[in-house]
Amino acid sequence: MAVEALPRSPRTNPFTRIGATILDVLQVLGEATSLFFAAVRSISAAPPDRQRMVVQMVRVGTDTLWIGALLSLFVGMVLVVQAAEQVRDVTQDILGPIVGLAMTKELGPVLMAFLLAGRAGSAMAAELGSMTVYDEINALRTMDIDPVRFLVVPRFLAATIALPVLILYADFIGVWGGAAVVALDPAITIPVNTYFDRMLEWVHFSDFVVGMLKGTIFGMVASIVPCTFGLRTRGGTEGIATSTTAAVVWSFILILVFDFLIVRITFALD
Repeated sequence: MAVEALPRSPRTNPFTRIGATILDVLQVLGEATSLFFAAVRSISAAPPDRQRMVVQMVRVGTDTLWIGALLSLFVGMVLVVQAAEQVRDVTQDILGPIVGLAMTKELGPVLMAFLLAGRAGSAMAAELGSMTVYDEINALRTMDIDPVRFLVVPRFLAATIALPVLILYADFIGVWGGAAVVALDPAITIPVNTYFDRMLEWVHFSDFVVGMLKGTIFGMVASIVPCTFGLRTRGGTEGIATSTTAAVVWSFILILVFDFLIVRITFALD
């Protein structure tokens, strides 16, 4: 007797999968946008809890200083070595501008944002995810405590304030890392004074402004997205792990998207 084929699940249809993926993406973006505006409204309604904000700034900023310094130092050193190899038949006078512009406008903001999203953002998603799974968020609502104001706002403000400062810190370390290579590497023929003089000719205050603008927006993304995934966590410990991973991935993607948009807008305004 012939065996009848089982009906195929509609999810196996590629158009259905694509549609479901698009809807999932739109839902996440909608929840993140809604949480962002809820946090802004909460801030405008009343002053935030300074003590909780300071605690979050220590976690987001102070605890990130050492790894940020190490990362920026070697990025600046690698930039000089790589660029010196490429321009050895032209002139090495442009090493200073290359490092200065790259660190202030692009590498400093993006690398520090990735570091914040991967380190502090994952902790935010895991912490809020645990509270959601174990009904601590519902307990706050039962006690008439707004979870957005109590949990999200301190993290949001801490990341938004701390990341621009971390970017300035990374710029400084990266530039001096490049200067150390210029001074010590025998393959580089320019003096350190030339490295800094040429850098100051090309790097302007507006370049720092662009970096700070990126830092502010990236800080918002690297806090709101993990908080969104933390508050939408379901399914116990496995759900917490899934939400934490998704929060970091989404943060990285949105940071790159906003990076492109900011660069495109700044070039259009020049």
